[in-house]
Amino acid sequence: MKVQILDNEKIVLYLYNYFFKSEEKLEITKEIKKIFIKLIKYYNLKIGGVYNVLVYDNKNYGTILEIEKTSELLFNPDLIDIKVKIFKDNDFYLKTKDYFEIAQFNNIYYDGNYYYLDISKVSNIIFLIEFGSIEYNISNSKIEKMILIK
Repeated sequence: MKVQILDNEKIVLYLYNYFFKSEEKLEITKEIKKIFIKLIKYYNLKIGGVYNVLVYDNKNYGTILEIEKTSELLFNPDLIDIKVKIFKDNDFYLKTKDYFEIAQFNNIYYDGNYYYLDISKVSNIIFLIEFGSIEYNISNSKIEKMILIK
């Protein structure tokens, strides 16, 4: 698991395998509550208020949680309320400047000094992660504007 704290209001968790034991939203919400407890306990984060949790799932990569604080709770600022939205079977891309590390694969796109590898055709993405970052929320309009290299 990789934790990326973007600011006081947004946290991104990269879970390299499909994390949740169940497909049901209620069970996923319970497991996300456990993740919040771990963030408080092990990362010493002060978490309280209302949060939107976006769950992005990809069969080859795993799960990414985007946690964003939307507001404070007025009467009990230490309590946590979460709203979960789940996106199944998302397209994830490896974003890198180093073309030669991904040149052996198909489905490589180019846009603005970066190469994007569609990881749906890659059997083991773990070895490539050190050469770039995972992009998980790319719109179809942006993909259409990219140049397909191979």
